[in-house]
Amino acid sequence: MKRSSGGLATALEAVRGDAAWVGWPGTVVPPGLDKRVAQRLARDHLYPVLLSPDEEEDFYNRVCNDTLWPLFHYFSDRLRITPEAWQRYVEVNERFAETILAHCEPDTRVWIHDFHLMLVPAMLRAREPRLSIGFFLHTPFPSSEVYRLLPAREQLLRGVLGADYVSFQIGDYARHFRSSCLRILGVDSEPDWLELDGRRVGIGVDPIGIDVEGFRETLAEAETARLLTELEHQYEERQLVLGVERLDYTKGIPHKLQAYERFLERDPDRARTTTMIQVLVPSRLESPEYRAQRDEIELRIARINGRFGQPGSTPVEYINRDISKPALVALYRRADVMMVTALRDGMNLVAHEFVLCQSEPGLPGRWRGSLLLSELAGAAQVLPGALLVNPWDVEGVVEHLATALGQSARQRQRRLETMAKRVHDLDTRRWAEGFLTRLGRYSRRDRATKRPPSVDEAIQERLDRRFRRARARTIVLDYDGTLREFEVHPDLAQPTPEIRALLRSLAALPATDVHIVSGRRRRNLEQWFGRLPIHLCAEHGYLARAPGEDWRTLVELDLSWLRPIERHLRRVAADVPGAHVERKSCSVAWHYRQAEREYGSWRARELLNDLPQHLAGAPAEILAGHQVVEVRALGVDKGVYVRSLFPEGKESTHFVLGLGDDRTDHDLLDALPSGSVAGHVGGLLPSTNRRDGRREDIHLVGPGEVRTFLRRLSEVVPVGGGTT
Repeated sequence: MKRSSGGLATALEAVRGDAAWVGWPGTVVPPGLDKRVAQRLARDHLYPVLLSPDEEEDFYNRVCNDTLWPLFHYFSDRLRITPEAWQRYVEVNERFAETILAHCEPDTRVWIHDFHLMLVPAMLRAREPRLSIGFFLHTPFPSSEVYRLLPAREQLLRGVLGADYVSFQIGDYARHFRSSCLRILGVDSEPDWLELDGRRVGIGVDPIGIDVEGFRETLAEAETARLLTELEHQYEERQLVLGVERLDYTKGIPHKLQAYERFLERDPDRARTTTMIQVLVPSRLESPEYRAQRDEIELRIARINGRFGQPGSTPVEYINRDISKPALVALYRRADVMMVTALRDGMNLVAHEFVLCQSEPGLPGRWRGSLLLSELAGAAQVLPGALLVNPWDVEGVVEHLATALGQSARQRQRRLETMAKRVHDLDTRRWAEGFLTRLGRYSRRDRATKRPPSVDEAIQERLDRRFRRARARTIVLDYDGTLREFEVHPDLAQPTPEIRALLRSLAALPATDVHIVSGRRRRNLEQWFGRLPIHLCAEHGYLARAPGEDWRTLVELDLSWLRPIERHLRRVAADVPGAHVERKSCSVAWHYRQAEREYGSWRARELLNDLPQHLAGAPAEILAGHQVVEVRALGVDKGVYVRSLFPEGKESTHFVLGLGDDRTDHDLLDALPSGSVAGHVGGLLPSTNRRDGRREDIHLVGPGEVRTFLRRLSEVVPVGGGTT
């Protein structure tokens, strides 16, 4: 059994502890050996998910390597999408979820790593909601404009958001993730959390580090000292420029070689005093594309050596193989410049390893080197003493390389000391402890919030019986987001024939009243529902109308503030393309559903901060809804109307159901009389202001599930009778 090489594998090895690990062995296991391999790995608490050759090709090569890897690293020109392979990605993620569940208890912490398993968190959440689930992405997360190229973009986001805590290497990646959630899912977020389907998901930044203690042990080995002595003797009169990369197009190796060639062109005498050692760890050589990339690198090296090499002097020395850890540490210690020119990298732990090996006491060469680091690697944001370069700017890289080689000993030491402190702070054990601490915080917070149960078959049957046996029934429904899905413009959310037929069938049941209680204007409700035998309540409880009767106001109000606030909102709407203002009888709403998502969300936050000053104590309140900011008169809410329906409470034989989807509907649900059923649609959670136990709370995913639920209720009452 051979352990994987590389920074990530090393980092995770340091935090293994007593944890059980579920993973792919990295190769196809012959069918006759699968049980023996599984038994052998289980001795070390390793539980394999074995892939067939077809699964490896579709899941690992076509989806992970050919689609997600280039997309997440901004190489859209290398993006290859194979639709038929996507189902295999789903199936493999399901097998990982099943294997995890087979080896954990309901209170287990599950930590899922990287883009290969982005669907697993939601799969685990659906099967065992009590798990504490964390997800960490080791690669970059691209900007939303790039991420939206992916056909399965929504599925992956929802998959990741099954976790309690989602974390990234640097703040840019977390910001891009939040932006994608807003643009693709329509879910706005705070800097460190978002809410989806009634759950709060933490979003954090946990830059990964290296196994500091492990590298210190290697630095102390006799073999390392011996190899370092050899390097000191071999390159006694030369400055060493070191590159250590795995073969991959994201690492920018041809760009580095181009810059080094230009560096020698400017001053050919440098070829006698400077040597670049390029360590290239083989990777994916079964891929023609990667072999071609290796060939290009070797041709560039051959050209540089042919142009500038002399007897006894080779400008670029090339090592194309895995090297031992002592040999690598010795190279880090001897190098005068560590040159990392990744075109995009989630972190790049090679930079961390170099800094640590340069800064530790005990061997010759301490504080010798300078770190030349791509600004497009995550490490650029956590190592403040590096000389940052744009790898696409060849002339800039050349200038910084000359600066790095010419720095004084004091300059190098000051920069390395600054970076060494960060490397110690980001030690892989601290990284793991910090992540798991934050995971615990968010999973505890999530469990402390009482969520209503979803309507499964048992709950549905029990409510069916209550509804059928009731002597009277009252159904109180919000409209937008509850009975009907949101549209890009409010005027497009007209009731479908299905909705009209559903309301008509409910209202036709014996001793049954149906009430639509909406924030919309009475004109909309009159046009859409005026001919149905149902009760209507408009503008959050300001106006009401019984079937066939005239509209009436429910409260007397001071509306002197309304016109100035409307003028202010219209001025703001004029600055936000796609925003519009809706004037109602006792409120005014600023809609931004058609605005650019991030800009509209930002201006909405600005409005929420700004409006209290404009109101200056006026009898009005500010409401934040689904892509709408509304200012309405104080004393008006949906609860006023609901309470007017039950001035003396309700009889035990009276079935009352209320359904709502946003915070304005808390008033509606909280006003339901004792013994009612309160349906929370989408992400709406029960209000903390009500008395526990006075009603039954249930959860419905969205309008489609609401209609199915109501349709079933309408079918359980016998025709011509109200009770059984």
